[in-house]
Amino acid sequence: MNTEELTRSVTKALVQDERTKEAAIEVINQNGILTLKGHVKNDKIRKAAENIAMQQPGVVSVINELRI
Repeated sequence: MNTEELTRSVTKALVQDERTKEAAIEVINQNGILTLKGHVKNDKIRKAAENIAMQQPGVVSVINELRI
């Protein structure tokens, strides 16, 4: 999976999940190392976004820079 495909896959997963679908989350991908940026309502959503991203095939690690 190339960089664009992985970024799209993660973004799609975040939009489809009930916990994160309304959050404005930017996904930055550098060779499978994802950085999540943006603002979320609470820590539960912040952690859910990280877990969703980590579950996607091709993700090496996630840097969670989401703010509450």
